[in-house]
Amino acid sequence: MRHAGITDRHTLHFDIVGGSGEHAARDVEVYATREEIEQLATQGYLLRERLFPQEEVERLREATDAVEADEAGPESIGRGVNFGGWFPRHLMDKHETFLELIKFPPTLSVARAVLGPYVNIRQLGARVSYPGEPNQQTHWHIHRRHVPDPAPAFYVYPHTIDCLIYLDDTDDASGPLAILPGSHRGTHDDLAPGDLSEKPEQLTLRLPAGSCVIMHSNVWHRAYPTTPQGQKRRLLILCYGPTWMRRSSFGVAPEDGLRDRLLAETDDPEVRELLGVGGYQ
Repeated sequence: MRHAGITDRHTLHFDIVGGSGEHAARDVEVYATREEIEQLATQGYLLRERLFPQEEVERLREATDAVEADEAGPESIGRGVNFGGWFPRHLMDKHETFLELIKFPPTLSVARAVLGPYVNIRQLGARVSYPGEPNQQTHWHIHRRHVPDPAPAFYVYPHTIDCLIYLDDTDDASGPLAILPGSHRGTHDDLAPGDLSEKPEQLTLRLPAGSCVIMHSNVWHRAYPTTPQGQKRRLLILCYGPTWMRRSSFGVAPEDGLRDRLLAETDDPEVRELLGVGGYQ
C-alpha cells in the first residue's frame, strides 16, 4: 500500500542475546527520526498527517464499507453513553485490501523501534461513528492497562502500540480525538468510569483523512461525538504487540478467513511472524 514519503529515517541494529542463526541479529529501517521515536516513548504518541494518499484512503473506505454492508445493522450500532458506534473486528479476514497493511513500513517499523524487533499484528479493527445516531462518542479510556498494586517482582507491563488510521476528516462536527500526552507512564493512575469532561492538559487532534496517530495503547484518550451536523467517521485501529503476547481476544474470527488462507499459501517468514505463526515465542 502506498504512503506519503518519509525521508527522515534511521536504522536500528539489534543484537539478540540468546538468539542464534538468523535470529542472532536484526536490522530495522525505522520510518521516523530518533527524536520522533523518543517523543513516542515519552509522550506516548506520534502524529502522521496525510500518511495515506487520497487514492489509498478511498480503497480503505471501500473495503470498510463492504464489511459494513455485510455485517452492520441497526442492532449492531452502539448508542450507549460511553462507547457509541460500530466496532467490526478481524478485518484482515474479511477484505483483501486490508491484507496490504501487514507489512506497512511507516507503522510496522515504528512499532519495532519501541517494542523490539519481534512484533505481530494483534488485531485490525475499526470504529464507525454515525451523525444521525445518539452518543457517538467514547469516554476517557485506555486499551490495555491491567496493573496490580503492588506490582510483583517479575510483573511485565503490557506495552502495545495502536495505530489510529482516519479515513474521514475529523472536525468539531464529526468528532475529534483528545489524548493526554505522557499518560501511559502513570501506571497506577486512573480516571472515573464514564468521564467525558475536558482536561486542561489534553491535546485535541482535528485531522484530515489519511492521517495516522501512532500511540501507546495505554495513553488516556477519548473521541468526541459525531454530531448531526457532521459526517460518518471511519477509523481503522491497527494494533501491534510482542510476538510472545497473546493476540487480541476481541471479536470472533471467521472460519476460513483471508488471513488463514494467506498463511496456508505463503512461505514469507515475515508475513508468518506478523500474523502470529513465527517469531520468538
